[in-house]
Amino acid sequence: MPLTLAVVQFEIAPADPERNLRRMEEFIAKAVKKGAQLVVFPEDAICGPLAGQTAFIKQAPSYLAHFQGLAKKYGVDLVPGSWAVLDGPSLFNTAYYINADGTVAGSYRKIHLWETEKAAITPGNAVSVFPTQFGRVGLIICWDLSFPPLFTAMNAQGVELVISPTYWSFTVPSKEVKSVKEDEILLIDSLCTARAFENNIVLVYCNAAGALKAPGVDAVLSGRSQITHPSDKVVAQVDGNAENMLITTVDLVQKNPAF
Repeated sequence: MPLTLAVVQFEIAPADPERNLRRMEEFIAKAVKKGAQLVVFPEDAICGPLAGQTAFIKQAPSYLAHFQGLAKKYGVDLVPGSWAVLDGPSLFNTAYYINADGTVAGSYRKIHLWETEKAAITPGNAVSVFPTQFGRVGLIICWDLSFPPLFTAMNAQGVELVISPTYWSFTVPSKEVKSVKEDEILLIDSLCTARAFENNIVLVYCNAAGALKAPGVDAVLSGRSQITHPSDKVVAQVDGNAENMLITTVDLVQKNPAF
């Protein structure tokens, strides 16, 4: 089934959810005008990473309702990145797929946490595959991309499209940025192409843009947001880490109708 989707390589304002929410709606409106049926944003798109994971936790329930309203307003499916959600005593880095009618098709709690998350975030314990109007969709978040067994488990549930909101960055001395960035690009491109090919899926990898400069932090985003296909390989890709929006149409790979 053909799907026109927008992948927003979004420059997140750390600890400024009001600005991020406003700008995300602007991107959604632009994407819909260009024919997008699904719009995807990066991990941590609303609050930013680090302190943003916990500083705005009381507001987290309102974020889902906000994007449910936007999905209905613009008549478009949304994956609005991820944010920290409190469940009992535990925080989970959580992503949602929202249908164009505002209903939630599925959600996912990040299983493979990066080092900076482990002090505050609890890992999830289950894959997430669910039906949508375009086929069976699975959600992962960022570092999950590096773990083939996660994809094996989703394949067992008939997944056709995997969406990865991501905040993939690195922190190195300025003189080493060029060489490290080249290594990061090779790793990201290789993982995206391999996961699509080996699992017979379309993969949507949506990274954040720019850099993060905060007290004690000077990180560079790797960028390289892209859509990969098992036979067409790289369907579309952002060449760099500047803010950008990819809009492209891709044919999903139809799998066993018994799923």
